Amino acid sequence: MTPKFRFLLDSAFAKPLIFAKLRKRAVVKHIRHDFNLSPQAEDEEIYSLAAKNKMFVVTINYKHFKKLVRKNSPGVVVLDSGLSNEQIDIAICNFISGKNPLDYYGKAIKVK
Repeated sequence: MTPKFRFLLDSAFAKPLIFAKLRKRAVVKHIRHDFNLSPQAEDEEIYSLAAKNKMFVVTINYKHFKKLVRKNSPGVVVLDSGLSNEQIDIAICNFISGKNPLDYYGKAIKVK
């Protein structure tokens, strides 16, 4: 059986409860609502927390997070900033469909 994706939402995103479709298919946590990090938490702190918990960071900040991704750690999933919560829910679900999270370790992936 394929392991589930595990996602850590950056501060730019709504609470995980909003993403009903994604929550059925993946573990979804939020830096503020689940880990009590500040909305101003540094990218390094967010990625470090994600890596420690074997979670992919979901962000709109490709440039900063791309530099942080390490080879044997979960990657980063990057979305366009103009998407609605529903579009985000669908885009990530479509991306993970039939995929193994281990194949995306060490990668920064732009999801449309």
